[in-house]
Amino acid sequence: MIDRLLFHIFEVIFETIIELIPPKIRKVLGIILIIIGSILTLLIAILYLVAGPADGTGGLGILIFIMMAILSFLIGFKMTFYE
Repeated sequence: MIDRLLFHIFEVIFETIIELIPPKIRKVLGIILIIIGSILTLLIAILYLVAGPADGTGGLGILIFIMMAILSFLIGFKMTFYE
């Protein structure tokens, strides 16, 4: 129940912020976020292949980078293709 409420509140806030940005700027920002997500994904792959999770903290750092890359992709796609 609470998780649905928090998701709905986050969705309303996100939609309101997107509506405030003009469409042309929104598309440019979306493309920039997609590029940032791609760069982060390449960095994650390189760091994981070179260093690997040496201990628990190495895996946690990779997990944080993966979360940033996924959020960057999702927000970029949402802003680029928002109608």
